[in-house]
Amino acid sequence: MAREGTAEWPVRISSARLQLREAGEDDRGTIIRLMTDPTTREYLGGAVDYASRQALELSPLGLTWGSWVIADAATDRMIGSITLAYDRGELELSYALLPEHVGQGYAGEACRALLDWARANLEDDTVIAVTQTRNKRSVALLKRLGFTVRRGLEEFGAQQLLMQRSLREPLPPPSSPTDPWREGPEPLRPASGTPDSN
Repeated sequence: MAREGTAEWPVRISSARLQLREAGEDDRGTIIRLMTDPTTREYLGGAVDYASRQALELSPLGLTWGSWVIADAATDRMIGSITLAYDRGELELSYALLPEHVGQGYAGEACRALLDWARANLEDDTVIAVTQTRNKRSVALLKRLGFTVRRGLEEFGAQQLLMQRSLREPLPPPSSPTDPWREGPEPLRPASGTPDSN
C-alpha cells in the first residue's frame, strides 16, 4: 500500500473526538464554505475562484484517495478537511478547519490520527507539509508533531516552509499530559492551493 490508489478506499480513522471519513453529499455546503471563507483561506492562497466553486458544486464527493472530512465524532458534522496527497511527488499532509473550530486542538488530533494510520499502512518513509512562515501556530504544531524544516520557498506570493518528518518514527508525545489536544493551530496551506480535493 505504498502509493495513492493502492490502499483500500474509503478508509475511516477515529480518534477521541473526531472521525476522519470520506465526504458525502451532506458535506457539500460545508466544503464550499471551507474553500470560500476568507478567514479559513487567509494562509491558503485565498478563496477559490468562481470556476473552482462551480466544480465543487457539481463534482462527485468521497472518491479521492487520501482526502478526508474531519467530522465531530459525536455528531458526524464536518468541521474541516485533511489530506495525504502526492502532488509534489512525496506524501504530503495538509488540512483546514472552519474558523469556529480553530484553537480547540482538532487539527493536532486529526494530524496525529492520520499520521499514525499512515505509519501503519503506507510504505512511504517521509511525509512533508508546507505552511506559510507567518502562520506561526501551524509551524508550531508541525514542530510538535516532529517535523523539521527542509527548506524555504515562495508560492502564491508568500514565503513558505517545506517541512518533513520520518514516517517510520513514532509521533512525539502530546505537549500537555493533562490536555493533550489543545494545540490550536491555524489552517495549513494545501499542496496545490486549489480546493481541498488533494
